[in-house]
Amino acid sequence: MKYTKTLSLLLAGAMLAGALAGCHDSGQETEQTAEVKYDPQEAIAPYVDNLPEIPEADKDYVIEMGYNNCDHMVAAIIGQDTGLYEALGLNVNITKTSQVASAMASGDMVVGYAGFSGLINNYNKGAQVIMPAGSHLGGAMYLVVSPDVESLDDVVGKTLDMGPDSQYSTFWLEICDKLGIPSDIGTYYQGSSMGDEDAMMALRAGQLDIFTCCDPYASIAEQEGFGKILATAWHADVKEDKSTGWGIHCGYYINADFAEAHPELTTRLVLAHCLAIKYMYQHPYSAGEMFAETFGTSKDVGLRTMYLKTNAEGRTLCWTIDESNMENYETWYDQLGVPEEERVLVTDVDGFMDLSWLDKCGIEDFDTFIAEEKIDEVQPIGMSYADWLYMAEEIDGIDHESTVGKTVDKWMEGGNTTESPIEPYTGDGVYVAPYHQAS
Repeated sequence: MKYTKTLSLLLAGAMLAGALAGCHDSGQETEQTAEVKYDPQEAIAPYVDNLPEIPEADKDYVIEMGYNNCDHMVAAIIGQDTGLYEALGLNVNITKTSQVASAMASGDMVVGYAGFSGLINNYNKGAQVIMPAGSHLGGAMYLVVSPDVESLDDVVGKTLDMGPDSQYSTFWLEICDKLGIPSDIGTYYQGSSMGDEDAMMALRAGQLDIFTCCDPYASIAEQEGFGKILATAWHADVKEDKSTGWGIHCGYYINADFAEAHPELTTRLVLAHCLAIKYMYQHPYSAGEMFAETFGTSKDVGLRTMYLKTNAEGRTLCWTIDESNMENYETWYDQLGVPEEERVLVTDVDGFMDLSWLDKCGIEDFDTFIAEEKIDEVQPIGMSYADWLYMAEEIDGIDHESTVGKTVDKWMEGGNTTESPIEPYTGDGVYVAPYHQAS
């Protein structure tokens, strides 16, 4: 599927500021739903002739798929909502759960979108799991604080949604390094431990001061005004080149025994996963709507989340992955001074990362897709949120007078920043990662 509006998009950029300002100041709430002409049969057509036929015995096989409650897992939703699974002859039952890693280890789920660390811990203990494709490189996590936090001195000493066993959380250490605040949770903070959504609700209720999370929870806090993003950390952000510089936060996994017994279904599942990622770039507004509906958030939050994942933070949602992403972990742990015994690393990369399925399903390289679809031309990395939203509206036929996604001044005026600068920390016990110490 090719964009047909490239020229009009490029010309429209010059008119963006005035158009958005007029709309934002109008005070009139207007909303539309994207009416995307997307044919999943057309999307699979370039690949379907090379796909193995599904055996008669597998045509009614119910594939149990799970995904965590996190923006990094959005491909699972899109594969379903676009009709890609059905078009590929797949009978997929999707469950949103925090127990994907354990369910895959037990075999109760055969496909899953889940965090890297939990899955690797199970793999290293013998779980029959492979990673057949990339899903989310880097993996931003956000430090969200209540609005009354005006300096980093206000952060230290408050209740933090991280238990004592999170002392060597790489996200936490990176955030401490960026902000210059102490990392010793037991000494400097009151620990708490709950899931992202529960922590967000606790912050909203005034029962928590700080929490770390993935989206949509950070964007919800900012949109509703009960929190603000103070810092962003990425998984193994160790190189300037973001095509090779990331680690992995969340991934796409398939049970190895299932893949061996049902190669035809596995090949189609991998293709569906890749095509779902394509959809996020081909129809960003619609993808944001799908995310919002499934996660029970506003469209504003869904759109902001899609912008962060596909543009502001780079092309982090992609099916590209290789051994260098695994290797970046070692460097990252070294930079952050994490003890050997606290590191989560794959013991057998060759056994775990089976990228032959990308070849089997016939999907092109992610960079080839970006080039052929002119993604860098239409939505170059580093766009402001306002520019990105205008572009997304244009692609999916939304009138630019719509106020959806334009309700938070920080988003509209702050470019692509996800951080709110406040007064520096003045106390003692500052954590400084070894890599960033002055020489």
